[in-house]
Amino acid sequence: MAHRKILSLTVALLAPVMALVPGMAQAAEATCLTRGEAQALFSYALPQVISGTSKRCQQVLPANAYLRTHSDELVARYASQKGRYWPEAKAAFLKLGEGQSADVAKFARNLPDDSLRPLVDITVEGLVSQNLPLKSCDRIDLAIDLLSPLPPENTAGLIALIVEATAKARDIAPADVGDKARIAGLTLCKD
Repeated sequence: MAHRKILSLTVALLAPVMALVPGMAQAAEATCLTRGEAQALFSYALPQVISGTSKRCQQVLPANAYLRTHSDELVARYASQKGRYWPEAKAAFLKLGEGQSADVAKFARNLPDDSLRPLVDITVEGLVSQNLPLKSCDRIDLAIDLLSPLPPENTAGLIALIVEATAKARDIAPADVGDKARIAGLTLCKD
């Protein structure tokens, strides 16, 4: 039962992350990320995911919910370190983009970082704030509250580890996935 609750909270937290770039879920099926690449991607994107989630869930969460009372400070704390994750996160975004469309990946690869980063940030926050199911808000609020004391790299590392561990469980991923683990549209391969 505890395993299912942890899985449910993790998937609820990951749902907006899986929408990081258009078609990421489809691209992820063709392209796997190492745990390190996934961790860099999550570390970089968490501030926008939290901000987008807060905007989306504002309308359904009670006034004392964690996201309504602490999201700004958590976003600022996580965002202050995201620059150091950009090189690896960029590579992961581009890797996933190549799995979706070679033309889109080429376009993104040719953009200077000061153009690509804001585009990624706006896309992540916008997709989350527009597409997150409102019925998930209470679980995501709880997950973010529980993870909030951690630094972004630990939060992202924990998310990547949980994705990998839970995806390898027989009730989530069939035995024929081999060296890859798949959950919530993201495929992880061995480092």
